[in-house]
Amino acid sequence: MSKVLIVDDDSINRMILEGMLIKEGHEVLQAENGQQAIDSFLNDKPDMILMDIMMPVMNGYEATRKVKELAGDEFIPIIVLTAMTDESELVKCVDSGADDFLTKPFSHAILTAKIYALMRMKGLYHTISQQRDQIESNRTILHEEQEQAARIYKRMTTRDEVEGLAVRFHMSPMSIFNGDMLLKTKAPDGSSCIFLTDATGHGLPAALGAFPVRDVFYTMVEKGCSPKETVEELNRKMVEILPTEFFLCGTMLMISADKKTYHVWNGGMPDVVIYRPSTHQIIEKVNSSNLPLGIASADSFSAEFKEVDVEVGDTIVMYSDGATEAQRGESEYFGEERFFNAIVSSSEYQIIDTVLKTINEYCGDNSQTDDVSLVEYTVTES
Repeated sequence: MSKVLIVDDDSINRMILEGMLIKEGHEVLQAENGQQAIDSFLNDKPDMILMDIMMPVMNGYEATRKVKELAGDEFIPIIVLTAMTDESELVKCVDSGADDFLTKPFSHAILTAKIYALMRMKGLYHTISQQRDQIESNRTILHEEQEQAARIYKRMTTRDEVEGLAVRFHMSPMSIFNGDMLLKTKAPDGSSCIFLTDATGHGLPAALGAFPVRDVFYTMVEKGCSPKETVEELNRKMVEILPTEFFLCGTMLMISADKKTYHVWNGGMPDVVIYRPSTHQIIEKVNSSNLPLGIASADSFSAEFKEVDVEVGDTIVMYSDGATEAQRGESEYFGEERFFNAIVSSSEYQIIDTVLKTINEYCGDNSQTDDVSLVEYTVTES
């Protein structure tokens, strides 16, 4: 049984409508003007309103607008019953928020049909609203769980800074979980290793796929294994556990204990950039000459490191392709040329800040489409 509010300043009209509605099984409320209608709406919570237009104190137009405003997201059907036939006035009824109208005199059968049609619509609207609220509640719970998991993941993949390494970095995930990972540690002989990875895709699948690399990396380097052995074992582990469509790109920088010798391994990542601030020049780019981890079996996998010539003050820049593939519009990428120009235009120790500022200015309001990671290592005295 629905509760219907009749709003009309004519007592006879109210009495006729009341008899009809009671006969149809509805509970009936009455109001003599728009202000009483608003008071009844607030106090009695009717399911539907039959609204006259020409009334004292407050007319039907104003009352309809106010009720719809007070109802908020709740659907309260309002049928305007009016003696006016002028089209502009009927349009005004709809503009004020009415859901339907009938001109007087009207057929009780048609009014009854409209009432039941709008009540069915109200029921559907209520169901959809409940489902929407449930979806929003589930989304909130899922988001909170993901954030908690992301904090745990970050704690498990993050170590304290390695003493003596002049490393600055920025890591910006596209979603809560980061498919890029930065690992740093020292070997027993005093040499240091920096490893930046970029897993296939982004979000939770990418983060989980990259996670096993962490333990293998720290174990191999800290046991004193050679860089080649470390990368080969990382690849073996990735081949063993990852599905065929998943792989892990990476760049590894090995720094000797006396900081005289630098070797780079690049497997599927963008060029590693060697920048000389003293001359504002990029003196070398180490491109990818190796396969990413997880693609080739051990007998066909190559782990070739390239030695790079650097001097004190040079900066070695590693980054994921999320930086160069940042977009403006649908397909205009930031690109390598702009990336390299941003490096050259930067002040000392400001490469990351300059690159990020340039990317943000280029992309404008475009949302991030991939994980973005930037790492800069400054060559220092031993």
